[in-house]
Amino acid sequence: MSEALKLERNQDVAELQAEVARMADMVCEATRQAALEGIGSALSLAADRSLQTPDRVRDIANQVLARASIMQGEIDRFMKVARGQHH
Repeated sequence: MSEALKLERNQDVAELQAEVARMADMVCEATRQAALEGIGSALSLAADRSLQTPDRVRDIANQVLARASIMQGEIDRFMKVARGQHH
């Protein structure tokens, strides 16, 4: 294998490793944030039993789904990089 090819391969590996680290950090932070918000919301809903509770539950569910959509976009982008496709 030529030196140029080795350097290019090493650069590709370094880029993939950086992307994996970025993705892991993002997933950890998003999971932590979602857990904290979920706990806060659950405590709030438990303390406030009212007619608006079902609407609040739906609002929280919609927020979770929106975050899941964003995360799926990031995962799809990551998978393109992992497969060697450029973004």
